[in-house]
Amino acid sequence: MATPTPAKQHIPTSTQAVATPPVSTPFSTSNFPHPAFSPHGHGHRSVVPSPQQVKKSPANSQTLYGYPSGGNHPTNSSFGVGYDSPSAAMALGGGMDLGIDGGLGVGAGGIGGVGGARGDEEERRRKLGVVVEILKANKGHLSEPGMERLAKRVGLECLWETHMGSSSGTPMRTLVIAGSHLALEIDFANNVVKKVALSFPESPEIVTRHTDKAGDILLRDLQFGEGEGPLTKMLDKFAGNLERLANADKLSTEGLNCHEAIAGIYESLVKLHLWEVEKLGKEGEMAGKDGDFIERMALCAKSGKPVMHTRDRLGLSLDYWESKRRLARKTKSKEDVQTWSLLVECAPLSSPLFPALRVSSNWLSTDIQKANPVGELFSDDSFGLVLDWLEPENTLLTATEPPGGDAMEGIGQTSGKKVPEVMLVARFDPPLIVPMTLAMQIYNSTSVQFDVFSQTNTFDGLMFPHGPNESVEPGEARTIETETEVPVFDSNGERTVHTHRNTLLIEKIDYGRTMTELPFSHPRQLVEMLPYLRQYAFLTTVLGKTFGGKAKHIQKVEVSPQKSKRDAFKDFMSQSSPLPKSPKDAKTTSKSFKMDVTLTTQPLRLRVVFPFKQETADVMFDIKLNGVVEVVSQNILGGDGKGKGKGLTVGDLGRMLEVCEDLGTWVEFVRRRLG
Repeated sequence: MATPTPAKQHIPTSTQAVATPPVSTPFSTSNFPHPAFSPHGHGHRSVVPSPQQVKKSPANSQTLYGYPSGGNHPTNSSFGVGYDSPSAAMALGGGMDLGIDGGLGVGAGGIGGVGGARGDEEERRRKLGVVVEILKANKGHLSEPGMERLAKRVGLECLWETHMGSSSGTPMRTLVIAGSHLALEIDFANNVVKKVALSFPESPEIVTRHTDKAGDILLRDLQFGEGEGPLTKMLDKFAGNLERLANADKLSTEGLNCHEAIAGIYESLVKLHLWEVEKLGKEGEMAGKDGDFIERMALCAKSGKPVMHTRDRLGLSLDYWESKRRLARKTKSKEDVQTWSLLVECAPLSSPLFPALRVSSNWLSTDIQKANPVGELFSDDSFGLVLDWLEPENTLLTATEPPGGDAMEGIGQTSGKKVPEVMLVARFDPPLIVPMTLAMQIYNSTSVQFDVFSQTNTFDGLMFPHGPNESVEPGEARTIETETEVPVFDSNGERTVHTHRNTLLIEKIDYGRTMTELPFSHPRQLVEMLPYLRQYAFLTTVLGKTFGGKAKHIQKVEVSPQKSKRDAFKDFMSQSSPLPKSPKDAKTTSKSFKMDVTLTTQPLRLRVVFPFKQETADVMFDIKLNGVVEVVSQNILGGDGKGKGKGLTVGDLGRMLEVCEDLGTWVEFVRRRLG
């Protein structure tokens, strides 16, 4: 026996039709702006409803259909019929079935609810996407099930192996994570990782020689740190490295090994780096310098330093800049040193016109330099030499489909072959802010289309984001005020702290671009752009110490003309420096010292103005390629460019800024040596 469905209320058929008297609500006749929109087409009808009709009308109920969707009162309805009519029920998405669907299941409720159902479905899809993104950010906790879920999420296969009779008596389980060209074995004992082994089966020696170093990084990612335990250890750091391995493995196919392609680029770059270090060691300026200092100079002034699996990150990094590069390092710790690098990875080919990935370790000749560099556009100016770059042959794969009419030129001629749908990508770590014109030149050097309108921020707005209460005037000059504490040491080694009140003026507004990643096809393209990147890495360091996040920013507060004397006195007292409580405090407290800095991006220039010897010092620096500082003009040395009896030259002023990388420290040095 069929169970009746309460959701549908069938209207009697035509053979059993019952006449329905005209029913109206108090609001049925108030919504016809024109007689043509009347149900009868003859203007408003005047029907006095009975109390029973008014009571049963949806307009007087608290249900959804008692109010229109466009307002909070029934008189705001835009429908041209009464609320209690069948046509209104259909328009409002009611569940009434007219019995005319003919077996198709389309009734008044189905027609009226199409738009609403579609909107609800899109909203549910949007919310589901938000939830998925939140879940993606959470990589989970360290455990056997959590590790297996993470590996499957990145597209790798998992297999468990149980080892019986371990020496410690604790059962040991091994999770084998496998891809097409890699295998990762993780030994667990009670959800605690004991060992990690990474291998690349069927890969050449240039790949496998780095597996031990990579395995050590993965093991550190899974070991408990300070304050961590089985219930709190997260997989975030390990997940980032595993995703990079999985990404390269998924892009690898039969005849293409992305791990080998990255290792081949490393082989050519490390050969170039060692050659440059050897030549630098023979120069007179490097006499007496240790090997670490010479390597650092090659990193910051030559072709960079390639490193495989470094700073707890798997993959190839081309380091091109380090902070405090000219300071001697007594310890091997680099916690307070920031390194700028290009992370070389593989990515899906973005366009069939862009050069595809080539697998080779011969990007540079064995001689490194060209014997007769006649008519060459690019050269190593510091050595006066031209590097002998090579062009490896295209890597061709077996085509699964015959080449079409839009095949790349020269590739379609090879029957049954195709280029990989993979390209090389350099990711900036950290992202680097450069002017728009330089960004266009960098993109053009790698034959990548540059989208001018994808980011239209100003250079200063990217480097120093505007505050929530800061007024922004397009095209107008911008000033940033900060307060910093600069440590100063006297001749006896006694430390005092000077307070600097700094003002940065950006007089000419220039557009900028944050460089995050860049497709390329040849390592030569990366080496050639490094001198330009170092300019702005150095600028970021210098300005960041004086005007960056660690400095105390001074908010500009507009003074009201109606301020009372009591409020004015309170503001005055708050700005006054407190009296020192003891002689010890007196050594660390001083009157604010004012320094003004003007930034120009084209050419890259800093102008520093500060009080000096009852006068005003004015020094202008140009930041050249490779972060070299050159003094363009100054008024603190004698007419011959030398300090009176101090032994300082104009070149020393520029080199001192290269050493300290801090405008406040540089100013205190000048005041102490020349004051």
